[in-house]
Amino acid sequence: YYCDASRVGGQWCPEIDLMEANRHAFQATPHSCEAPTGDHHYTSCDRDGCAQNARALPGAYGHGSEHKIDTRFPFEVRTHFDDGGDELVGMRTVLSQQGRSIEFRSCASGYLSALSRQVREGMNLVLSYWGDEPARMDWLDSQSCGRQAC
Repeated sequence: YYCDASRVGGQWCPEIDLMEANRHAFQATPHSCEAPTGDHHYTSCDRDGCAQNARALPGAYGHGSEHKIDTRFPFEVRTHFDDGGDELVGMRTVLSQQGRSIEFRSCASGYLSALSRQVREGMNLVLSYWGDEPARMDWLDSQSCGRQAC
């Protein structure tokens, strides 16, 4: 059984993509859903989510020494969830490598508060590899590397 905000497995559910990435693009995306129905099933989610993509930060992330985060080498990813009591008010993603770092702040607190209950009650961690076919990944990096394999 699998669910996500894009209904890939046939069911909708809230989702927080901590790391959607390849060597040219990095994105962190929370996805909220409308309240579940009486039988606890979601009927609609925000497929686009509230993304922050490294493409919006010129020279921040990519394949080569001209980038702060050079994807030819290992780097660290840390995600911080900020709360205001019982409400989720912020999500920060920090990428660091050899003393350099970049930071993303995802969404306004109003958007993230819609995910507070799901985070508090527990969400499952799912790791998945989508593949390297350009047509399958162009949603993430089409502006930075076109139709070539990334």
